Amino acid sequence: MSLCVFLGPSLPLDEARTILSATYLPPVRRGDVLEAVLRHDATTIAIVDGYFEAVPSVWHKELLWALERGVAVYGAASMGALRAAELSQFGMVGIGRIFDAYVCGRFAPFDGPFEDDDEVAVIHGPAEIGYAASDAMVDMRATLAAAAEAGIIDGDTMHRLAAAAKAIFYKRRTWKGVLEAADLPETTRSALRDWVGDNRVSQKRLDTIALLRHLRDRTDAPQAPPFRFERTLLWEDALSARGGTE
Repeated sequence: MSLCVFLGPSLPLDEARTILSATYLPPVRRGDVLEAVLRHDATTIAIVDGYFEAVPSVWHKELLWALERGVAVYGAASMGALRAAELSQFGMVGIGRIFDAYVCGRFAPFDGPFEDDDEVAVIHGPAEIGYAASDAMVDMRATLAAAAEAGIIDGDTMHRLAAAAKAIFYKRRTWKGVLEAADLPETTRSALRDWVGDNRVSQKRLDTIALLRHLRDRTDAPQAPPFRFERTLLWEDALSARGGTE
C-alpha cells in the first residue's frame, strides 16, 4: 500500500515533504499511472504536474483503469486539476481553486471562459535546476486580482493586463513580458512591478498545498462510482508494451 504524488514545478519537493509523507515522482506522463499501481502498489495517486507536448500526456484511460481497480485518484493545481475536472464523474477528486474554476468555467473575478490548457501550462527545465519556469496564466490572474483588491490597479487595468498576458504564447509568458507589452502609464507599470516582486500569488502552489494537506488529514478514501472499464485494443497494446500483465 502506498501513496504516490506526481509533482514538479508547482511546489518544491522539500516543502512538499514537510506537509505529507509520500512517494514523490516526477511530473506524470503517459504510462506513469499504470506503473505507479503495478510497480509501487499505489492505492492512492495524486497528480499535480504533468508533461505534455514533447511527450504524451497522462492518459485518461489509465486513470479510469486505476479508478476501476479501487485506487483513489486526486488532482490539483496543474495537469491534475485538468484531469480531475474531466474525470470527476468517474470518481477522480479535484482539490483547489483552479479545479473549481475548470469545473464552473470561470476564474473569478475574471469573466469566462476558463477552459484552456494554457492557463496552467509553463515551460520548465529539469528538477536539478529547480524547474526554472515561465509564469502560469492562472497565477497571473490570481496575482492581478490580488493587486486590484490591494488598490494597486483598478478593475479595468486588471482585465486589460489579463488580456495582454493571455495573448502571449505560454512559453514566453512572464511578468516582465506582460508589463512591457501592456499599454500602461509608467507610474502604474512601476507600481505594479514593485508590488508583484513581493506579493505575487502562485495559485498553483496554494492548490498543491491544499491537496497535500487534504491527503494528510483525510480519514478515508473516496469511493469511485461504478462504471465499466472498456479494454480497448489500445489499452491491450499499452499492457503488452510493459510486459502484458496487470
